[in-house]
Amino acid sequence: MDTAKYQSKQHSDNRILVVRPIEGKQVLSTTGMVDSRLFKGGNTLHAIRDPMTSMWRLKYGDGILPTPLKQTFTGFSSLMNFTNKYLDRRGLEIVEVVDHYDEN
Repeated sequence: MDTAKYQSKQHSDNRILVVRPIEGKQVLSTTGMVDSRLFKGGNTLHAIRDPMTSMWRLKYGDGILPTPLKQTFTGFSSLMNFTNKYLDRRGLEIVEVVDHYDEN
């Protein structure tokens, strides 16, 4: 996925990363390192920018994030590069990035 095309189009500090299994690859979800609800529609993976520090982090809509994903990134592109590699090793890919605006 080309992360540059999302950088200029997205404006929200909370972006949902839509995850799907890679066609023809085995999904490694039995290790507990990826919530299988991500690609079944039961959970969401969010990229969130802290407005005070401008640092990006990942967060599940529901549940505890795997330890390798519990870090901060200096930019959205860095977050996407790391997350794409992490998910690819587990047979998953990010197919869409969606702005998420809180209704509050």
